[in-house]
Amino acid sequence: MKNHPAGFTMVELLVTIAIIATLGTLSFAGVRCAREKAKTVVEINAARNLVTGYLGYAAEHNGQVLAGYQTDPTATNLEGQLLEFPINARYPWRLAPSVPSVKGVLVFNGTEAVLDKKDRDYRVSAAPNLGLNATLVGGHFGSGSPLPPTARLIASYGKFYLSHLVESDDPGKLIVFASARSGKNQPGYFEVRSPNLTTRVWSSKSFTPESDAPDHGFVDFRWGGKAVVAMLGGNVEIKSEEELRDMRRWSHQAARANDREFMISKAP
Repeated sequence: MKNHPAGFTMVELLVTIAIIATLGTLSFAGVRCAREKAKTVVEINAARNLVTGYLGYAAEHNGQVLAGYQTDPTATNLEGQLLEFPINARYPWRLAPSVPSVKGVLVFNGTEAVLDKKDRDYRVSAAPNLGLNATLVGGHFGSGSPLPPTARLIASYGKFYLSHLVESDDPGKLIVFASARSGKNQPGYFEVRSPNLTTRVWSSKSFTPESDAPDHGFVDFRWGGKAVVAMLGGNVEIKSEEELRDMRRWSHQAARANDREFMISKAP
């Protein structure tokens, strides 16, 4: 029998390296997937605590929900200091007394560092991880509102926003909070907007990480093409873009009309 030299041949060595590289890639992908799932769970738990606080606020105010955007001169930060506009108009610090904590509920998943910044109060108010369906739930009373609930507009369009819990016929499907972003690679925003209001709001193009935030109402489909949403009934779900293009999930009027493409229009 012929003697063969000990060790690997070049072909065997290359095959071994290829196998190790493949296993390493699969392992890295698995770790990354596990991390994303863990972050998703964190956001789901935060959304659950957030909507629990939101409903707690309503219970303390005879069923009236927190205004989506409205100046509150009594709003304070963690040290009890009074806050100025626009910080005291966005929902985070106005709702903070009703949630377990700011950390882990309003800011999380790598953004908790904002709590150590000098401009913390502003950052928390402007970019909580979950945005509020402010225009249609609670009402956006700010000067920059796409549809302010003034007496004149209500006379024209009817009561287009929900202000009390009893106004929803199906609270388990009405969105209050959703994963939000203020720009490309910038998670977090204080509000999210529905696909339609009096006109189309969302772009007809599908969401991508490169899309401009207003193109999809500041909703961030960051979890494998889905967003975490918290409903008025207290339930939390993960929904796709197609599911969230359904206006019946955003508007109690759309739900009553059973109209997926609902637009707010002037009363006859």
